[in-house]
Amino acid sequence: MTSIATGDAAGTPAANPVAQTQKNGGPRALLHRIHVVAGILVAPLLVIAAITGVAYALAPSIEKVVYHEELTATSSLPAQPLEKQVEVAQRVHPDLPVTAVQVPEKPGQTTRVMFNDEQLKSESYRHAVFVDPGDLSIKGDLVQYGSSAALPLRAWISEGHRRLWIDSNFGRLYSETAASWMGALAIGGLWLWWDRSRRKRTQGTSKRAHHMRRHANVGVAVSVGLLFLTVTGLTWSWVAGTGIAKLRETMDWYAPKPAITATAPANYDWSEADSVMNLARAEGLSGKVELTPPEAGTVWMAKEAREEWRMGIETVTVDGSTGAMVDRIHFADWPLPAKLTEWLINAHMGILFGWVNQLVLALIGVALLAMIVRGYAMWFGRGRGGRPGRLPAPTRWRDIRPGVAAAVVALLIAYSVVAPLFGVTLVGFVIVDWVWRKLRRGCLLYTSDAADDSLRVD
Repeated sequence: MTSIATGDAAGTPAANPVAQTQKNGGPRALLHRIHVVAGILVAPLLVIAAITGVAYALAPSIEKVVYHEELTATSSLPAQPLEKQVEVAQRVHPDLPVTAVQVPEKPGQTTRVMFNDEQLKSESYRHAVFVDPGDLSIKGDLVQYGSSAALPLRAWISEGHRRLWIDSNFGRLYSETAASWMGALAIGGLWLWWDRSRRKRTQGTSKRAHHMRRHANVGVAVSVGLLFLTVTGLTWSWVAGTGIAKLRETMDWYAPKPAITATAPANYDWSEADSVMNLARAEGLSGKVELTPPEAGTVWMAKEAREEWRMGIETVTVDGSTGAMVDRIHFADWPLPAKLTEWLINAHMGILFGWVNQLVLALIGVALLAMIVRGYAMWFGRGRGGRPGRLPAPTRWRDIRPGVAAAVVALLIAYSVVAPLFGVTLVGFVIVDWVWRKLRRGCLLYTSDAADDSLRVD
């Protein structure tokens, strides 16, 4: 029986012939250990993100069923003037200001009259009163969230996916950590798969090998989707998202804003609304349009709302006192980065390509869950008696060529700058891993078979 340390020292060649054939080092060994250790520790966060993400992806379609009564106009009468629709909605919230009206284009849909309420959680939440434009009946009164017009169920799912229903930025740390590592694990897994294929290594016929093949094959198939979710998720995150927002502002990558300055004081009434909407429709605005009344010194704004299958947002501003158009912003005028941001965000929310978009996102989420299950099965498959197996052997930096080691460190630092929580947790994992190995070093005796298992890097 030979004593083998599980730390950096792997035993002498004379005492351990396995070490002669399986070198404890190299970039593959390093990447494999990071992939396994990080995968084990981050997997619980990814499970939560995947489950809530599947629900979030399907939420736009679920919403149509749950809130069918509020969304559907049953009257066959012609649409009444917007002034009258606003008037009946104000009876529901007589003490709240009307901030916008969301006007549908297709018959059979209700108009949403929006009210601000300081009692709600933030300015992103507004009351939406649903009015049948034909007979002016009130179809419902719900709280709506964000620019995607999410109703209560979808907003609740979104809160869980984004921050675990914790009303502070602390809750957002979970999703940002999960997103940061999901991309890193996807790239690392692709490299490991490519390296194994390049070396034509066989995986055997054991149950663990079966799980490894399935884990790798599914990972390769959905890798692009996982990277997409990482990029778009970090855009919305707390720490990384703040840095990305500053970069976008510095580079002027936001959508252009229309001129809204009025030539006369903003004395308006809702009788102007229909003429403003008619001008907006004449300018080509389609689908649901959000009409915002003037504030002091400004003019009316008509802006296309985010909807399924909408590839761009058009905006018109109108002086209600004269009926003249003040400005017109075409989506074609947006900077390319702003267009890409709009498309990517809408795709992440599952509304860019409708139900097709939602189905693809749900399948990616299910695939991620399956990969995590396979990953844990591989880990336990290396153990005995239903216990977890040993981790891949640690890497000695001296076994990695200096140029390769420098490149690895540079890549890790660069990604940590973009995704700071990745860097923070990576350092934490390294410290935990080091302490664990120090505690185990010299304390256990292994047979040569066990030593062979502890030194495996495949």
